[in-house]
Amino acid sequence: MAEAAVPADIQCSGVSRLFDGSILAVDGIDLTFAAGRTTALLGPSGCGKSTLLRLIAGLEDPTAGQVLIAGQPPQALCKQGGLSVAFQDPCLLPWLTVTRNVALGLRLARQAPDPQAVDQMINLVGLGGFQNARPAALSGGMRQRAAIARALVTRPRVLLLDEPFGALDALTRRQLAHDLPPLWQRQQATTLLVTHSVDEAVMLADRIVVLSPRPARVMADLDVTLPRSRDPESAAFRRLSAEVLALLIRGGEQAQALAAQ
Repeated sequence: MAEAAVPADIQCSGVSRLFDGSILAVDGIDLTFAAGRTTALLGPSGCGKSTLLRLIAGLEDPTAGQVLIAGQPPQALCKQGGLSVAFQDPCLLPWLTVTRNVALGLRLARQAPDPQAVDQMINLVGLGGFQNARPAALSGGMRQRAAIARALVTRPRVLLLDEPFGALDALTRRQLAHDLPPLWQRQQATTLLVTHSVDEAVMLADRIVVLSPRPARVMADLDVTLPRSRDPESAAFRRLSAEVLALLIRGGEQAQALAAQ
């Protein structure tokens, strides 16, 4: 498999998104995501996390402000095949085998076919032996592994993950959170992970950005200095998780107080 591309920084300057002329989902986000780091976007359900991710992906345009990736609009990086997105729903094509679903990532990124890279990535995500299986024959966790393989096979400069483990049972979720992050860390992609799980954020990220209830505003910005690999039962892990959870609870209480005024 070819070496990973050079990671790219992401700059959000005054980014806001208004829906239907009255629903403010994201409000004045000013953030810079350093190249090659993994950042978790954490906040309550419906706060605007996924909207912010879609703005960074170029799937939606901001109402105000701008998003630049390596100094370019997101759409430019997409055209170069340098940005990959994986969603909570694996979105595999049911009539294609695992191999062909993963290879589709290269085709959509306008990259040349690379059967060796596809097979290697399938093995790296733990699906060796299932190359010819179709999605209906796979468990939920296996389908998500295939979706991550499809996102990573293009060796993206930016990897955007929208609650990729959110629909899975707790045991599978924990196993994937252990198995898959080393793959994108090895590729050194600039990675943004949307999650509402505090433990997942602390386990996977170099940095945690805590967003307020809708509209999304930056409520806290924390560096995660815990060494890898991280033990969720360690005292340091539990302390940081408790700190982040307290920030979320405080933000929710403040939002309720404002709504009651």
